[in-house]
Amino acid sequence: MPLRRSIALLATLLFSCPLLANQLTPEQQAAKKKGIALYNQYKAMSAEPYLKVAAKAGDREAQYYLGEALRMSNRFMTEEAQKWFIAAADQGDLYAMLRLSRSGSDLCSAMSNCPPDSKTAWDWLKQAREIGKARADAGDSEAMYIMYLGTNDLEWLEKSADAGYAPAQSLLANRYQEGKGFFFPPWKRSERVEELAKKSAEGGDINGIMLYQQFL
Repeated sequence: MPLRRSIALLATLLFSCPLLANQLTPEQQAAKKKGIALYNQYKAMSAEPYLKVAAKAGDREAQYYLGEALRMSNRFMTEEAQKWFIAAADQGDLYAMLRLSRSGSDLCSAMSNCPPDSKTAWDWLKQAREIGKARADAGDSEAMYIMYLGTNDLEWLEKSADAGYAPAQSLLANRYQEGKGFFFPPWKRSERVEELAKKSAEGGDINGIMLYQQFL
């Protein structure tokens, strides 16, 4: 499971980001794929050397995952993890911005060694919201999901789910199960949860698959 300087430059970064992956050599791309697979298998420490290959080559997704792997392996935000989150965020990665907004930028503050021009947690959150909203308004369903993560506004999650983003569908189903949202008559809630779980499962989201199994 987050959540990309002037508006023109940010937009350029956002829409040119797929090119970054294409710049990796086959070996670097294979290392990235292996690293992400290990990370998703909860083998963060094993993933680190593979992710580092692609992260050092400038791949922002690998940089984000490497930051996460280092954070999970050490169970706190290390200086190295923060470095990779910032590298990814500077390339427009919204998930990295969200991570920095929650804990990343606090490390140097605690150690009293923040660079003079370093961003605060609030700076990163504000940037993630501004860029995320621009993308969401343009119809990006994942950006809508990220806007929910950055604002906790259920309406963004509902918009993302309605736009077909599978992770949003499974998360929204869980939120409805927790009692979020209004349904009348009340039994419509369980119908909607099952519908979202099914759509999310069909979209390949692992959380959606696990949730839909309960209905089957």
